[in-house]
Amino acid sequence: MSDQRFRAILLIGMPGVGKGTQGKLLGRTRGIFHVSTGEILRSISAETSEYHFVADCLSRGQFIPDELMIAIWHRWLSEQIDSRTFCPTEQLLLLDGIPRNHHQCQRLDDRIQVVQVVHLACPNDDLVVNRLKQRAQIEGRSDDSDEAIIRRRLEVYRRETAPILDFYPASIVHQVDPLGTPVEVFKRILECLTPMT
Repeated sequence: MSDQRFRAILLIGMPGVGKGTQGKLLGRTRGIFHVSTGEILRSISAETSEYHFVADCLSRGQFIPDELMIAIWHRWLSEQIDSRTFCPTEQLLLLDGIPRNHHQCQRLDDRIQVVQVVHLACPNDDLVVNRLKQRAQIEGRSDDSDEAIIRRRLEVYRRETAPILDFYPASIVHQVDPLGTPVEVFKRILECLTPMT
């Protein structure tokens, strides 16, 4: 990967607020390339040494250690550039799942210029827990089926991820209500992004 700094939109919110759904919708928007860290991790081959370690972390509701996560992310993004799936001169990255803490923000700051932050802010933990349990049944995701693990993930989010909102200037952070239909939420996000695109 070259030494260029990629312009990016950061999509942030606790597990279950619909980041993946909104990321996919936004990824179909001209000029935006969706990068889902969850999908990157789930795509790791079972033949690799990373697979079992990553699967174990996810099954316990824990984050992947920063250096490993950044290395996996960099490798995947390089592959997207090499295959011309992502064109840095024509597309903004839409980051979904990275950075997840202040350390990752600092480590990625020389590679990523975050120009907008979309915070899907949900005030109701029970709603999120129910959404994740439903997703576990539909998608067969074991990391979403255990309520204790889900609540642990919410605690980790509040402790480690939510504070990164203070890393970026308040002028680029947009609070978006994630409740409603996917289309309604998508329209709210576009209203934030329209002045920039």
